Amino acid sequence: MTERRRGMPGGPEHFTPRPKEETMTDANERLTDLEVRIAQLENEPSLRDRGRGIMARIVPPEASKHFRSAGREQLLGVRSIVDFWIRRIDESEQAPAARRETIEIE
Repeated sequence: MTERRRGMPGGPEHFTPRPKEETMTDANERLTDLEVRIAQLENEPSLRDRGRGIMARIVPPEASKHFRSAGREQLLGVRSIVDFWIRRIDESEQAPAARRETIEIE
């Protein structure tokens, strides 16, 4: 069952060999085509820009301000948790180690 079945993707009939010799004009045409496609992609607005544009049309400015403030408050909450644990680690490093006492049982 380790052999690939005929008709399955990746099987021998789906293999298309590349031409052995490519002329420089073919390569230059491909490069030109790729450069044109890259230029088109660079001129299009990014997904982030398009998303922000949609949100600006849907969400009122006041709501956006509230959401930003809420996000800031969440980050401040995480900061206070991190600060708490940093202080706790610093205090444990500064505190003298507890002295152990051996108690013998008869």
